Amino acid sequence: MSGNPTADTNPDKKPTGSKLGTGLVIGAFAVLLVTFGYLEKLPEALFWPMRLLVVGAVGYLVFALAQKLRKSKPDGKTIAFSLILLLMLYGAFYVVCLVFVKLMSRKDEAITTVDVTELSKQARGGIQAMLDGESPVTYDREVGWVHRPGYAWDGHSISEQGLRGTRLYPEKAPDPEKRILCIGDSFTFGYEVGDSESFPYHGEQLVPGSEWINIGICGGGLTQSYEQYRKNGRKWGGKYVVIAFMTNNIKRTVNSFRALVEPKGAMTPLTKPFAKVVEGTFSVEPNPFQDRARYEKLLSNPGGELAYLYELDYYSWSNQERVTNPVLRTLGYVWERRNGDHNLDLFLGRAKDGFGPFRPGSDPYGSALWHPKSPGFRANATMFDRYYADVIADGREPLIVILPSGADVEKRAKGDRPKHRALIDHFEAKGYRYFDFLDVLEREYGEKLSPDDLYVKTHFNGKTNRLIAEEIVKVLELK
Repeated sequence: MSGNPTADTNPDKKPTGSKLGTGLVIGAFAVLLVTFGYLEKLPEALFWPMRLLVVGAVGYLVFALAQKLRKSKPDGKTIAFSLILLLMLYGAFYVVCLVFVKLMSRKDEAITTVDVTELSKQARGGIQAMLDGESPVTYDREVGWVHRPGYAWDGHSISEQGLRGTRLYPEKAPDPEKRILCIGDSFTFGYEVGDSESFPYHGEQLVPGSEWINIGICGGGLTQSYEQYRKNGRKWGGKYVVIAFMTNNIKRTVNSFRALVEPKGAMTPLTKPFAKVVEGTFSVEPNPFQDRARYEKLLSNPGGELAYLYELDYYSWSNQERVTNPVLRTLGYVWERRNGDHNLDLFLGRAKDGFGPFRPGSDPYGSALWHPKSPGFRANATMFDRYYADVIADGREPLIVILPSGADVEKRAKGDRPKHRALIDHFEAKGYRYFDFLDVLEREYGEKLSPDDLYVKTHFNGKTNRLIAEEIVKVLELK
């Protein structure tokens, strides 16, 4: 009898060391995934152990790669084959990411592809409808667009005075103490709900004899809200001015042409005034299209006009690179959604104030926009400063209301910090009167907080709008 009787004669059985090595590699990647995707969810007491695990994981991965290279003796054919295989794998991953970007862009504007050479079908239709008088909005040189007086559609009415609803108001307030001017975007206007379900309408029912003037603009942003107040709001008088700000509007404040950030928005793919900060100097730039005829030119020559608008936009003046590669966009999107920057700051121990150093992202309109040192955030904060000061200078009392998106509600339900916390810090430092409606919703719903109970589709339902009105009445102490 020859050979070792105890030898393993199964040629398919992998050595124990090989299995252990594979397990360690998987474990190392799992440590990295947990650290940079979920570190903020862990107790602070685990931060240092996780840092040590990451060092060990990276060290082992480098060691394992070095061992693999040392043992292998590749010739030219092997190297060529490996490179071809890597290219094929990258190509497959590229296609997967391209499909991901295409599908997700329909659900989340944060990853929407921007075409700076052509208008989308929806944008063309929206512009033409505005020109033909068949849209809920009409051109306005200073504001960009306003609602078309006397227009009605799908349960939404606009009075002959250009206000939401059918009620007509005397221009001079009979009792200034009971007139509240409400300005904002489609959340103020009350999009997706009937005339009797917007929060200004609910306010009138809560405070008998009061007048809540609703001049919210669908698709509008903070800069437009400011210009709307200056041009069409002041004349209504009244003691109080409610400045409603939905968190997604941080983009619109610095955007020159809405179709550049929401290319498939059909109602308001239009130009507008925008805020800008360059080398520390703040300015409110006028509407790029100073007459309606420019829209005719845009439809006939989209490439030239879009290039002009892109040059004016935050994409350009923020001096940040816009990445178009679908692989990089997908990885950047996942990194942003998992709060990668914040987790990295926690890992490095440099986020004591809640923010690390400003790192421009692959998308200027991405999460980096909320960093207090980003030019976009500074433009928004300064726009609020000017707006608030002007209202006070007019002898009125401003109240800022922060309204959350569905994504904000989902994050709060999971215990995540609000993305707009730097804006809240700014209001606190300035002593502004405001409330964050996200806090109100958490107080009302507690652990049962869910977007399903709050929205029709993308806008608040009547019940949620009533909660906004109740909080405004409470904060302003209206009677």
